[in-house]
Amino acid sequence: MIHIDSYKIFSYGKDFKNGKESKEESIQKMLTSKECITGKQFLTLLSDLDDAWHGYEGKNIEIEVTFKGVPK
Repeated sequence: MIHIDSYKIFSYGKDFKNGKESKEESIQKMLTSKECITGKQFLTLLSDLDDAWHGYEGKNIEIEVTFKGVPK
């Protein structure tokens, strides 16, 4: 079983100002943690966040994974 030691999840979107949509995206929502979570729990968290944050909006998802050595 894989354990994830820390994670950062960002949701980007476009702001509206005076009824007009911005051309550039910015971070709209963010969740970070340094508490350990299992891979299965992480996938459930991603699914739940997508439902809560985006509903049926539809977003592209990009994931970057880094493996680091364990400190001795």
